[in-house]
Amino acid sequence: MADYSQFEAGTKSGIHADTTRIRKHDELIGKALKRRSSSICCFVVSLMLAVGVSIILKSFIPAVGFGLASAFFLWRLWGTGVSENYMKEVYEEGLLVPGLVVNTQPLTIMAIANMVAYDGVPVVNACRKLVVKELDGAKKELYEKIPCSCFFCYDGGSYHLNFEPHPLFWGTDSQQEISEALQQAETDNKQNPQDEWEVLKRIARQYPTLADGEMILLDENYAPFGRKKYYESRYKPLNLDTAQDEYRNILQRSSEITGKEDEGIPFLEQEIPGKDVYNRMIALACRFDVYKYISSHCELGHFVNSEHPGLFTYIGDPVDFLKEFHDSGMALDEGEYPLIYEKYLITTKGCYNEDKKLQPWDKVNFSIRFTVLNGMMLFMNETKIAEFKGQFEDTGRMESLSDPEQEMELHKEAVRIIEFLRELKLDFSGRIL
Repeated sequence: MADYSQFEAGTKSGIHADTTRIRKHDELIGKALKRRSSSICCFVVSLMLAVGVSIILKSFIPAVGFGLASAFFLWRLWGTGVSENYMKEVYEEGLLVPGLVVNTQPLTIMAIANMVAYDGVPVVNACRKLVVKELDGAKKELYEKIPCSCFFCYDGGSYHLNFEPHPLFWGTDSQQEISEALQQAETDNKQNPQDEWEVLKRIARQYPTLADGEMILLDENYAPFGRKKYYESRYKPLNLDTAQDEYRNILQRSSEITGKEDEGIPFLEQEIPGKDVYNRMIALACRFDVYKYISSHCELGHFVNSEHPGLFTYIGDPVDFLKEFHDSGMALDEGEYPLIYEKYLITTKGCYNEDKKLQPWDKVNFSIRFTVLNGMMLFMNETKIAEFKGQFEDTGRMESLSDPEQEMELHKEAVRIIEFLRELKLDFSGRIL
């Protein structure tokens, strides 16, 4: 089993662990004990075969293979020991975290824990699903709160690789100790930005097909961004649509434009045709923190290239933008204004395809795909219309992050961009211009 002793829990369970009960009920430790028993049997059998073959065949060569096998099982046996002290540490020294019964058939618990290993990095929480056979002492009712003690698995980097939630019911039969631990968990929960019991309930509903041992990764706002198995080092980014509603709610609550907030927005001052239109786009871009992507100069115009610093707009370079638009030969209706010009032209009325035919807003869907190496690719109706690099305020910090951490940061950028474009669509699709 992994050594988790390097991690000191902020809040501990406070229970007095019963090792006899742990051996009987803890299903995670039980798996380690079964592996140990299996290794013992395999070691004995391999050793007997090595001796037997060497005697019968009077040759040591065939016995070498069995000898190596026995050595392997001996090594495995050494690594699967579960001491009495370790069992007690799991429950008495581990971090106290919220757990929740999210299904009764089969009996399923979901727990949440902060995965940050070092201070100074963005908060990442993880919800892990745990299917259990029994939970002696619990009511086993849907959405019953189950306090857990968790240990972390660390594999390098700024975040823990995994966490193991051990329901306190496995470690003690004292209802008073469990009740006190639950009360402590409730107290700790009040310090969180959101009610983590409700977060667990929401994630369980949102991901009903999550497998046993799988984890959903959440950002500092408890918005899901990745999915992984507990033993995997890399995560699979979730579909950007998954986080759409949550991000929209968060951004509307925290960044909704008011008269006071307008003071910091770089609105266009000069009187130009479409001034109000461009200022609405600027306001939306600032609201979603993507202004940097529409205000960057793009020397290559509308040609798709990975070196694009951002989306090509009038705001980024009025002269080049209008020149590119003029040279394209596109003719717009009265009151229609160009917004973004990459491979296709995006206007206040919709998007023009490669045949220069207008697709109204209700026929347009945006999506973004990305990699750490190649940056972001913007798609309209499954057709790529732009490629550009992610722009981060602290480039030096990004370079110091691991690939999975960089992928997480890029995912956040992609979500903000796609939300901006979807809000742009909503803003102009219902307007008479």
